[in-house]
Amino acid sequence: MKIIIAPDSFKGALRSPQVCEALLSGWRSRRKDDEVLLFPLADGGEGTCEALVNSTGGEFFALPAHDPLMREISVRCGISGDGLTGIMELAAASGIELLQKGELDPLKATTYGSGEVMKFLLERGCRKFLLGIGGSATVDGGAGMLQSLGARFFDSNGAELAPGIGGGDLNRIAKADLSALDSRIFSSCIQVACDVTNPLLGPDGAAAVFAPQKGATPEMVKILESNLKHWSDLCGGSPESPGNGAAGGVGFMLRQVLKAEITSGAEVVIRNSGAAEALRNADLLITGEGCSDEQTVCGKLPAVIAETAAGYGVPAVLCSGAVKGNYAALEKVFCGVFSISNGAISLDEAIKNTFQNLRLTGANLAGLADAFIKRKEKP
Repeated sequence: MKIIIAPDSFKGALRSPQVCEALLSGWRSRRKDDEVLLFPLADGGEGTCEALVNSTGGEFFALPAHDPLMREISVRCGISGDGLTGIMELAAASGIELLQKGELDPLKATTYGSGEVMKFLLERGCRKFLLGIGGSATVDGGAGMLQSLGARFFDSNGAELAPGIGGGDLNRIAKADLSALDSRIFSSCIQVACDVTNPLLGPDGAAAVFAPQKGATPEMVKILESNLKHWSDLCGGSPESPGNGAAGGVGFMLRQVLKAEITSGAEVVIRNSGAAEALRNADLLITGEGCSDEQTVCGKLPAVIAETAAGYGVPAVLCSGAVKGNYAALEKVFCGVFSISNGAISLDEAIKNTFQNLRLTGANLAGLADAFIKRKEKP
């Protein structure tokens, strides 16, 4: 049999390469001779850079940059195997995982460090970019990122605002001077991997939907909504476009100012990883994610890769840390849906046991395949 293992990460527990390793270990414990191909994937958030650099045979780099609170950290990015495409995650320098719970503050958090990463890749000769924008701690509309790429912002008194603009500073910008932006950006092709379709403003926008997840109180949400409106007026364009609200408005800035193309994060990663081609003539796809519900089928990576597999007539199995809500929506996409949890345990215990539970699930799936094949072989 030819088996494709292509999961997303199990957030808070394992990144997708470790998920692949666990499922493979379980499968091999029952069926050692099958051809099993591993594609650790992501949908634009954490793990996107690793998935794409590894799948293209590229190279990783570490560089000094600033975190969302303008503290110096080491940030990882990559360049594709052909040396042409810079691969980066917004979360690497501007991610919510970089902050402690008590540090979350979207009024202060900035994307300045992400601009530093892009500048580094420009210096390395990259003129194509794959940028995953999931998992940010920011609602700054991408203004901080623009600052580190050369933009200058001035208040009503003509004073230049200090580097590291956060969401709470956007209303202070009276003038935006973009003339000093690194000119190499405008001769570059920027493809953005994004898994949300929210607009910049309104009840479904960046402030209302995402800011509370990043530490915003109801009062802060109102401030951020007003500030993003001011920012969109300065930049022009249509704040209503799908994806503009992604990463606290970074989607809007990338599209409006840097002329980036925003596409499905899952589709970008699957296409560039080689997983789609590997599904030809496969017998089974095993995918997975940390938690599954009706939203899984609305563009999340497991559903997108399952739909890709279906185009080749390959059945897909979903392994999930937890399955919630109505199974019916999931069963329309997957031939089998399995929760890896073993009994009634706490969330902490479930996270701790994720690798072993995935391994057991992989072994059980292999056992089912083995039993089915043996039954068919009987005279």
